[in-house]
Amino acid sequence: MSDSPQLHGHLMKLRILAIRILVRLKELPYRSRSTLVFWGGAAMVGLVAVLLAKCAEWAFLGFQHLTARWFWWPLLALPLGGMGIRWLMSRLGRGAEGSGIPQAMAAIKVAEEPEQAERLLSLRIGAIKFLGIVLGAGSGFVLGREGPTVQIGASIMYACRRFLPLADPVFQRQLILAGGAAGIAAAFNTPLAGIVFAFEELARSVETETSGKLIGAVILAGVVSLALIGDYTYFGRIHVPEFEYSILVPMVVVAVVAGLIGGLFSWLCVHQTRWLPGPVLHFRVAHPYWFIALCGLAIALCGLILPIFGSGADETSRAISGHGLLAWYYLPLKFVSLLATFLTGLPGGIFAPSLALGAGVGSWFAPLFGDAIHIKILAIGMVAMLAAVTRAPITSAIIMIEMTDGHAMVISTLAAAMVASSVARIYRTNLYHDLAANILKQMAAQKRE
Repeated sequence: MSDSPQLHGHLMKLRILAIRILVRLKELPYRSRSTLVFWGGAAMVGLVAVLLAKCAEWAFLGFQHLTARWFWWPLLALPLGGMGIRWLMSRLGRGAEGSGIPQAMAAIKVAEEPEQAERLLSLRIGAIKFLGIVLGAGSGFVLGREGPTVQIGASIMYACRRFLPLADPVFQRQLILAGGAAGIAAAFNTPLAGIVFAFEELARSVETETSGKLIGAVILAGVVSLALIGDYTYFGRIHVPEFEYSILVPMVVVAVVAGLIGGLFSWLCVHQTRWLPGPVLHFRVAHPYWFIALCGLAIALCGLILPIFGSGADETSRAISGHGLLAWYYLPLKFVSLLATFLTGLPGGIFAPSLALGAGVGSWFAPLFGDAIHIKILAIGMVAMLAAVTRAPITSAIIMIEMTDGHAMVISTLAAAMVASSVARIYRTNLYHDLAANILKQMAAQKRE
């Protein structure tokens, strides 16, 4: 009890300091304040992205430890964990479901309507998204943290607009763009990919002044991430031999197959009502908790056959490090488990799992060619699958290029991404844009009511 007055005194000093900072901030010219808001928000995004990466990693390590001790643990953890996350979202985190990238894209469209945008981006939603990803990883769901980091980053930056009461819709869109780009850059520790992603996916056209602010925010978030976790990439640093023309034939084959599979996955995610049986759709609406539990049980059963839990970073990193190819049935089991996770509507990204699927495609074809190019074929499969699923070939290629140790893969990486993305066009589906359009339609319908 004797420490209570001293603690109260420290809290009062911190409060006074915060008030003084806010007063000084308001006295600055508008342009200077907007710059500080960008820098401060970007640094916070980088910090939160690193914290999310570490928390999700620790949670998944805990899941792996318990699974190694009790093989039946996933049969319990996935259904109960999924239902717990669903309960948390229904009580506190509406808007935190799904990947997070479509929500950020939709928020850009309604940036001039703060009430609508706050249904998709807010500190509350960001906090629940953070917690949902950690719990999902700890439960064993097949998910990544990159898409959620985009929504969390955009939420943090969008909340910073409160420091600038005169901020117009253009500036608010800039905040969302910068937050999303900083999120993807910090998630993969690939700054250039974050910049490209913002221009290629989050906004097809941006204001002239956005580019400089966007690059600055991404660089600052990357600096924070680099300072805290070092020169780290999601799947490690990929070492590939020099370019050889022998890679051209497997590159085309792998890119086409990855385009077909990745495009199919996107189509299944967007057009659920066209392939899921009517009774299943009705059951999902009437009994959402039981539906999530059954999806979790299906994932657990797949995991009993082969470890497919989590993002797939561990097994993919081992494969591209030269420690053996993935089993031929890894791809179908991972595909089903990722789709089941998506159908639950729980928070979770698909970037990293898509890269793992691509490594599975590469493992199908690598034995048909020389050992010297096995790692190249796996890397090509990864970039091709990501490009096919997201229909963002340049971002996919840049992510892979930033994870390699040289320029030996630049041409084949870009070519594979473009081929796979072109093949995926046959499904007439653009995952993130279609999902964002659905979100906007739902919001418009609710607004009319």
